[in-house]
This record gives sequence, C-alpha cells and structure tokens, in this order.
Amino acid sequence: MADGGADGLYREIGRKIRDARERAAPKLSQDKLAKRLGMSRASVVNIEAGRQHPPLHLLWQIAEILGTDLVLLLPRRDELSAQSSAVELDKDTINEIKRAAKGDPKTQKVLAGFVSKLRISLETTDKKRN
Repeated sequence: MADGGADGLYREIGRKIRDARERAAPKLSQDKLAKRLGMSRASVVNIEAGRQHPPLHLLWQIAEILGTDLVLLLPRRDELSAQSSAVELDKDTINEIKRAAKGDPKTQKVLAGFVSKLRISLETTDKKRN
C-alpha cells in the first residue's frame, strides 16, 4: 500500500463518500444516509472522517444509495501517494489563500488542498522529466 497506509486509505474513502453524498440530488444529509443504511449518524460521521473502516458490503450499499459506482468511492494509488506526500505551504501562499477565500474556512481548506495537489503534481512531473 502507498505511504498513506490504511488510515490514509480510509480517510480518502470517507472524503469520497462525503463528496458523493453532498453532490447527490437531492443532497443527502449524514442523518438521512445513516437512516437508509440502518446505522447511527455518528457512524456515518466516523466513516467520512476515516475513523471507522466500512466493510465492502457497506461500501456497496453506500454507493447504491448515493447513485454512484462503488469504484468511484475507492481512491486510486496516485491519490493516496499524493496525499501521503503533503506539501507544506509557505506563509505568503497561505496568506494569499486566506485573502482569496475572504475568511471562509471551508474555501480556505479547499484552496489549500488544491494548491498542495497542484504542487505535488508539478514536482512529480519535474522528477519524471529528469
């Protein structure tokens, strides 16, 4: 397994579940998803955070309820390796992200993640060229 290990794998699965749940039409709350799965909202929260490791049959049910393919809830190897080699952003970049996000913490997090992934991608491309 990539450097992210099992914890990184389940965090990424949880992120993909949360993203799929939020994109579902109509949007599905954690509580509604939990009820349809016959489990507590706390379990859904923990799955999305990567703290609870769902078995395959539960992932299958989640994908079915969210109207997506199971494979789309599973991260690719390159997603895990990018996650495990996190880039520390410099102070100027962080300040620019805060300015662009206009104080919205969720937007700051999304922008910081995007910039980190972009930097990792550029570094990987540079290493392949050399």
